[in-house]
Amino acid sequence: MDNRSFLGKRRDRAIATILSFKERECDNYLPQEVSVSLRKVVLDEINDICDLAFDLLSADDVIWNDEFMDRLDDIYKKVSELVEE
Repeated sequence: MDNRSFLGKRRDRAIATILSFKERECDNYLPQEVSVSLRKVVLDEINDICDLAFDLLSADDVIWNDEFMDRLDDIYKKVSELVEE
């Protein structure tokens, strides 16, 4: 199985798990329009991140912006520190 197939199957499983939980545990407490909106957000966001990963997997000549990646690492470290407090 190639990386794209693996990521696609994992994406589908994650979506199914999250949406099953939402339907089972949350939908009874949510108005219909909020439930539908939440479903759309989950699908859109997970699919967007997987599309980005697919693009990175298929791009042979990806050029990394080292400055951006360093700043992103700094942001991640700061957020991690805040969460630990």
